[in-house]
Amino acid sequence: MNPFQAGTRFRAELCRGAGFAAGFDVPDDVLTQLGGGRPRVVATVNGHRFRGTILRTPRGNWLGVSPWHRAAARITAARHYDIDVEPDIARQSAMLSS
Repeated sequence: MNPFQAGTRFRAELCRGAGFAAGFDVPDDVLTQLGGGRPRVVATVNGHRFRGTILRTPRGNWLGVSPWHRAAARITAARHYDIDVEPDIARQSAMLSS
């Protein structure tokens, strides 16, 4: 998939990390559809949109969700959610123009 095309949806559990950290394990096929690497994305969970970057960690691909975004989306750890992710074209364009 071209990274500038529409994103994709996946279902995952919101996992606790260290301290206040929490996030979603992103499946490899979703990462591939977004162009691989460390894609900057716009994610939507429970109707709440936020920007993030999918990172490679020893346990897999990770999309972190800050406490503020978890509160705004009304999501809690240990529950499964549908997550829509799409390339963050605005941030990519800003980086290319600088």
